[in-house]
Amino acid sequence: MNDIDQKIQAALRGQTGGDALVAEPNIAEEVIVAFRGRNRWIMMLVFIFSLGFFLGAVWAGVRFYGAETVTAQLRWGGLSLLFMLMVSFIKVWVWLEMHTNRILRELKRVELLLVTQRPPTR
Repeated sequence: MNDIDQKIQAALRGQTGGDALVAEPNIAEEVIVAFRGRNRWIMMLVFIFSLGFFLGAVWAGVRFYGAETVTAQLRWGGLSLLFMLMVSFIKVWVWLEMHTNRILRELKRVELLLVTQRPPTR
């Protein structure tokens, strides 16, 4: 943490209700905030798709081990790999959404700090 971060946190602690703004949420709280934000229906839809792709990958993996020919194994293995790639892409998108929320929270902190700073009287 650099000097400016410490100054901002010190200024926020000095205000009423500032401790709530200084506290950093943990990962679970950030995920919950992502599901409660303005795009909650998209997050729910993405979660359902992610769960579906994961179940599809498990199903294709089971079929891979039950296949009798190499060609069938390659097809089921490729399908399982494709499903797991889709799950990975969805996870990256969710992490980017959480990062966007984190950036917006920091901007709100800076805005609050700027609003509460009074210009010097002359």
